[in-house]
Amino acid sequence: MADLMLQFRHEGGEPGLDEARRIFGLDAADVDEAFGVVATNPTDGIYVMLVKPEATGKVQAGLAMRPKHPAEGLFGNPRVEATGPPHTD
Repeated sequence: MADLMLQFRHEGGEPGLDEARRIFGLDAADVDEAFGVVATNPTDGIYVMLVKPEATGKVQAGLAMRPKHPAEGLFGNPRVEATGPPHTD
């Protein structure tokens, strides 16, 4: 199964991967360290990181301890591939 995308809100600038892992109680093996933390909406403090499906329980527990925010949650991260030959006009 593909890694899941964890989107979360963080105030005070972009968190490093170690800080984001600490927030959600994750170990290094629970995340895609090469992906790191990516800003999806830095103005609103929204970031994502990839987590292993096996870490779902830890992430859900971490989310439950935070104030609710509509942008936060675990989302699927399906592989995107072409479905046919490129269009030529």
